[in-house]
Amino acid sequence: MSGIFGVWNLDGRPVERTLLERLGGALAHRGPDEGRLFVDGPAGLGCRLLRVTPESLLESQPVVGPAGVVVVFDGRLDNREELIGVLRDRHDVSVRSSDPDLVAASYEAYGGDFAAHLTGDFALAVFDPRAGRLMLVRDAIGVRPLYYRHESRFIVFASEIKAILAHPEVTRRPNDAALAGFLLCRSHLQDDDGSTFFGGIRSVPPSHLAVVSSSHCSIRRYWDFDPARHPRVRSFEESAEAFRYHFTRSVRRRTRSLNSVAVSVSGGLDSSSILCVTKTLDEREAARETTPTVRGFTYTRCDSSSADESEFVAEIERHLGIHIDRIDTGLPGLLHGVRDMVWHAESPLLDGQWNRTARFFEAIRDSGARVLLTGHWGDQVLFDPAYLIDLFHGFSWRAIRAHLKEYPRWFADARPHWFERQFFVSLLEHDMPHLRNGLQVFRGLLRRRLSPAGFYSDRFRRQAAGTTLRHGFGREAGATVYARSLYRDVRSRFNVLCLEWNNKVGSLFGFEMAFPFLDRDLLEFLMSVPGEFVTHRGVPKAILREALQGIVPDRILRRSWKADFTHIVNDGARRDYPALIPYLGPDALVVQSGYVNAHALPAALAEARRRMDGPIGTSTRDLARLLGLELWLRLFVGDLGQGQEEKYAEATVTRC
Repeated sequence: MSGIFGVWNLDGRPVERTLLERLGGALAHRGPDEGRLFVDGPAGLGCRLLRVTPESLLESQPVVGPAGVVVVFDGRLDNREELIGVLRDRHDVSVRSSDPDLVAASYEAYGGDFAAHLTGDFALAVFDPRAGRLMLVRDAIGVRPLYYRHESRFIVFASEIKAILAHPEVTRRPNDAALAGFLLCRSHLQDDDGSTFFGGIRSVPPSHLAVVSSSHCSIRRYWDFDPARHPRVRSFEESAEAFRYHFTRSVRRRTRSLNSVAVSVSGGLDSSSILCVTKTLDEREAARETTPTVRGFTYTRCDSSSADESEFVAEIERHLGIHIDRIDTGLPGLLHGVRDMVWHAESPLLDGQWNRTARFFEAIRDSGARVLLTGHWGDQVLFDPAYLIDLFHGFSWRAIRAHLKEYPRWFADARPHWFERQFFVSLLEHDMPHLRNGLQVFRGLLRRRLSPAGFYSDRFRRQAAGTTLRHGFGREAGATVYARSLYRDVRSRFNVLCLEWNNKVGSLFGFEMAFPFLDRDLLEFLMSVPGEFVTHRGVPKAILREALQGIVPDRILRRSWKADFTHIVNDGARRDYPALIPYLGPDALVVQSGYVNAHALPAALAEARRRMDGPIGTSTRDLARLLGLELWLRLFVGDLGQGQEEKYAEATVTRC
């Protein structure tokens, strides 16, 4: 989690060093170890470096190659050995070469096609003065953010938008369509088109490369999954064995660290699997000098509520013979340090229990860890009932019935016949496209009638109506419905927004977040196997449960319920509600900007408060997003936040 940035004046004006220092100052929190600049006439690049991997110990950026090519890099390359084996004969690389050194050598070897040869979590920029071009590249999944603003006279790029806003010729204005699409539409069905919440500022989409010259800027995809890839396994047992290989490699890649590695452990199957695999790797690789210390941290409390997973945490401790640090995260709520969160996340996306999350992250930071592994996205990539449609097309109707009957045994809190209804809705959406639009219109009207988020204005809702949604599934020849559904989820705009949020919030606490379930090669494997292997005999995550036999405690492998934090989130929102109201009065920027109907707001807030007493968390989520929008406007757009923004700027600016 370093910070990269740069400016290229396309009209030939020299770049002022003080301007680059200003951009770098806005990213100082991302790289406390070193800050350096490269300036040459109209181009300037910089990096605020956080040393994480063993190879970064002697790393210095920007890297300038023998032919004058300049590289700045944030991230981790996972195919180092492969690159070194190919490049060592023609380029000055070795096992001690840093990741940005390997990027520079790859560019020299492959030219504009170099990005297709890189695997890992990264964002990078390559400036080639010989060819007169700047290339901005983002990893296949989008774990590391990268933004830019392109004008006729200049281009500015950075790991975070606040650095781009530090450029005096970049204006601050909201992107109403993007805000409306996020707040009012199903953003998990939206394609990521590179738009941001800031007008005129774009992100490089995952798996894409932006090429900028003095006359134009183009975006192209350099790599993609192949949902039509044919399976290489012939049985559930073979698929589980292959999964164990890919998952273990994914965890190993993310524990390549100079410092200790933290693992967030809830006691659930996903996070427990990560910690148990890291400890297995410790035993196998104990002789390696670079093997880091792995520590487990948990926020679960022994309170006998539906969120109490302490018995499973204790089970892991007994199984592994270790101690897992228990962090007292205090009372739930939204407001503790929430301005810092919005400032760093650059988004109206708020954590419904931010008070607890912040205290947990503080403990990770204080431990000295610079990497935090989490089980996020395990639920999404390991249980997707879309494979039932493939079974339907194959006339395996008896199997469908058996699987739908098995699901409730693993979801104790599921409503009766919920999975059956979802299956038939999905079947209609996929096989009867002429009914799809009417069904989605009906769903939209129903959500609007039932949702307490009736505070948004008609003008803002019309903005959402223009948001492009991806309806149904893709139609790649030879691809299963299951593979297309998984592809859709990985590529959705909401997925990318969440990754950006996690990366930037992690930077607030001085560490990078890593997600073993979002490994590119692991996902490619999952798309290649039949969905009924992943959910064998209707058992959710069966492939993981089978693959980690003997590694994860049997009690956790057989676990059939998930912790429910809804009551905790609602309790925090109820407690903070009186303090939230002053943010959302008639002078609020959400009202002044026309996003919220001032007349409807008081009644809508009262309705949201009433619904907090129920078992559903949607009203708390809607209220949190409204608060997030207000704070985002104050900090980044409105005059009311100008003083606060200057305070943040003064606190973070340091000289490179």
